[in-house]
Amino acid sequence: MISAVLARRYARALLELSRKRRELEEAHQDLESVSRVFERDPRVRRFFEAPNIARSEKEAFLEKQFKAKINRNIYGLLVLLLRRRRFDHLVAIAGEFHKVAEEAQGITRAVVRTAVPITDGQADALTRVLSRLSGAKKILLTREVDPALLGSASLSLNHKVIDGTLATQLWRLRRQLRDARV
Repeated sequence: MISAVLARRYARALLELSRKRRELEEAHQDLESVSRVFERDPRVRRFFEAPNIARSEKEAFLEKQFKAKINRNIYGLLVLLLRRRRFDHLVAIAGEFHKVAEEAQGITRAVVRTAVPITDGQADALTRVLSRLSGAKKILLTREVDPALLGSASLSLNHKVIDGTLATQLWRLRRQLRDARV
């Protein structure tokens, strides 16, 4: 829980700094890339988590590997996390930054699950309707196919789920019949 709160705090501060410097997109991409390196390469992660390696050596590594290649806000974040011994929060901060950056840009993610694939035209129409109803500038729609749904669709948007699938309707009917007193 503390990690999530901490990650959100760092992410929001980074968002404000990146917006002020008009470097939001660049910072977003660079943080994503750096986070991927630390998430996927256990050697790098162990290097930064090792207490027996001097902080100056870790700072030298950051400077050599990242300073000239990434956004200055992201480099500054890496140095700050290193100095405060919070490098283990980097991946969580990147995840939170991704969320708050999309939110700040008016981007909303939605997931539609259907029993059969929907066409591009149907997806575009759904995206327009969702954009109008939610007030989002842009909807990023993910399409998922699940034959177990039997028919219709399930939609997830802003932590809300609208489930009109035949499987759910049958489940509700089954529950009502089971609970009915005769």
